[in-house]
Amino acid sequence: MDRKHIFGVVLALLAAFFNGMVGILSVNLFASGMPSAAVAFYKCVVAFLIILLVLGMTGKLPALLTYLKSKWKALAVCSFFGFFMLYFFETASYETLNVAVVVFLLFGVSTLVTFFANAVFEKRNLTGQEWMSVLFAVLGLYLIFLENENIASSDQTGFLFAVLAGVGYGLFLVLNKKLEIGGGLIPVCGLLMFGLVYLLIPFAMSGVVGVENDVWLTLLLLALLPTIGGFWCTTKSLTILKSQTVQLVELSEPIFALILGFVFLGQLVTSMQMLGGACILGAILIHEVKLSSFRKNKVVTETTR
Repeated sequence: MDRKHIFGVVLALLAAFFNGMVGILSVNLFASGMPSAAVAFYKCVVAFLIILLVLGMTGKLPALLTYLKSKWKALAVCSFFGFFMLYFFETASYETLNVAVVVFLLFGVSTLVTFFANAVFEKRNLTGQEWMSVLFAVLGLYLIFLENENIASSDQTGFLFAVLAGVGYGLFLVLNKKLEIGGGLIPVCGLLMFGLVYLLIPFAMSGVVGVENDVWLTLLLLALLPTIGGFWCTTKSLTILKSQTVQLVELSEPIFALILGFVFLGQLVTSMQMLGGACILGAILIHEVKLSSFRKNKVVTETTR
């Protein structure tokens, strides 16, 4: 394994690590009295302003305007699912559920949504390995929900919010590819711009609150690390590694979320929830192995013609 490959793997791991910090930083902001709608809105405001500043300093604002003119409809659609549904509901779910459970639910549901949405758009049936992956994901979700009967109603709301976040993320992944949004700071800036419009609605409805001086650092970290840093590391690693390799490495995100939740918040998950999370990770792993095998067989077939 050469140094360039190792660097790509490190970048993918950093992306998973940064994304795993969303729950930790959000919970710290909740402790200061900031509601979830305000956390989701303010982190996007800070991230948007930082990216806008960077684009301005590098002379790329004209390119941003050109991109917005050509892609504003696609950005509006993708931003609703990826920045409103994902950020709003994921952040809200952290108010009542521990970090690891939210991430496991989000990954499991988004996997199911991605499978079926792709099949619908491509007008095809699921393959045998895709059905196996779906079954593992459903089993994982069932095991996590198994202990849901005797928990408080607020926790049940948290489960629902985590599921909705997963639906949003799954549809975002599919539509982002279909609508050719692209990658880099310019597309994410456009997505954030529309996301702010969507997130402003629940923020205003929940009651506008300011930002206390002692939480600015946490808010800045939330904008820099998961919102900007995670995205940058992912896109950079994709220029070095194959996409399936990056995806496999980033499957470590729930593990990072579990470890960080235990270390910084003292949050524990039950053995049943751990088993459910393992099934969900297995479902995604089966899907990635399927894609890798499919691409390899396709290349072999084309070279033998």
